[in-house]
Amino acid sequence: MIIQGTCHPPLSAERLVAELELIPDGSVTLRCGEHTGEWAMDALTFSEPLGSLPAQITFPDGWLFKAAENQMLADWIQAHGTKRSLWIYRLERHWLAIVASLVFLIVLGAGTYRYGIPAASHILARMLPQAVPEYIGETVLETLDEYLFAPSQLDEQEQWQIRDRFALLQDNWPPLPFEPKIVFRSWQKGPNAFALSDGTIVVTDSLVALATTPAELESVLLHEVGHLYHQHVMEAVVQSALLSVSVALLTGENSGLADNLTGAGVFIASSGYSRDAEREADSFAAEQMLKQYGTTEPMAAMFHRFMEHGSDSELPEWLQSHPDLNQRIEAVSALEQ
Repeated sequence: MIIQGTCHPPLSAERLVAELELIPDGSVTLRCGEHTGEWAMDALTFSEPLGSLPAQITFPDGWLFKAAENQMLADWIQAHGTKRSLWIYRLERHWLAIVASLVFLIVLGAGTYRYGIPAASHILARMLPQAVPEYIGETVLETLDEYLFAPSQLDEQEQWQIRDRFALLQDNWPPLPFEPKIVFRSWQKGPNAFALSDGTIVVTDSLVALATTPAELESVLLHEVGHLYHQHVMEAVVQSALLSVSVALLTGENSGLADNLTGAGVFIASSGYSRDAEREADSFAAEQMLKQYGTTEPMAAMFHRFMEHGSDSELPEWLQSHPDLNQRIEAVSALEQ
C-alpha cells in the first residue's frame, strides 16, 4: 500500500512531495526526492489526524511525513497495532463526546473563575514582595490624584485631630501587612473612603462632613483597615492580573503586566470589592468598635446616614458593591448580642 503526501527534511520547513510505502510486515519505506529510508514500525512516532490536520509520521533521522489521505494511514496504524492516540481521532468525530467535552470545559472554566482564581489570589497576594503593593498603592494614588481627586479643603488642625484619634485605635488591632496612613482628598462624587494596597486610606472631605461624631467616622475607617488586614486590595489586584494573564494566553495579547496591575488597582479603588470581602471588613470594623466603644451603634448610624444621603444623590461608589445596607445593620447589631 502506498500513501501519497508531503515530507519535511530534518529541522527544515521545506516541503517536498513524498510517498510512503506500507509493507505487510509492518515496516515502512519513505521516498522523498532523493531521500529513501526504511524503518520498522516500532521505531516511528505517529500523530493521528486531528480535525483537518493530516496524519503525521516522524522518523528516527528527523524526517517528517504528512499523509494526504488521513483515513488510509489511520486504518493501517490501527491494523498493525499502534493505537497510542487513535482514540483522540475517534472522539473528535463522536458528537456526544464533543458535547460532553464542551460541557466539561465550561464547568471547568466557571469553577476556575469562581473558586480556583480567588484561591490562588489569596495565596499569591501573601507571597508577593513588599515592594509590589507599595508600588501599586503609590501609582494608584498618583493616578487618582491626576484624574479624580482635588486637594482637601479641610484645615490642617482637623486633619491631624482625625489622624491622632485614629492612631489611638491601633493598640487593639491584630498585626497588619502595612501601617495604615490617612490622606484627605476632595471628591465630587460624595462621601467615600477606601484603602490602597500600601496601607494608604483615602478619606474624602464629604465623608468627614457626613459623620456627626468621631466614632461614626472611625467606624468607616475601621472598615477600610479590615480590607488591609484581610489583604483584600492585593487579592483583588492579583485576581485581576491572573484573569489578564489568562486572557493573554488565550488571545496572544501581551500588554504590560505593570500597567495591568496599576489599572486593576485604580478600578478596585473606585468601584469596590466583592460582597464577601465587604462582609469581612464589616465584621473587622464591628469587632474593633466593640473593643473601643462597647457598641456598634455608631457604625449602624453611619449606615443610616449613607442611606439618607443616597436619597438626594447617588450612593457612594464603595457602597454599590456592598451587601444591602439593612442586612449590614442587622449583621453588626447582632454582634452585640
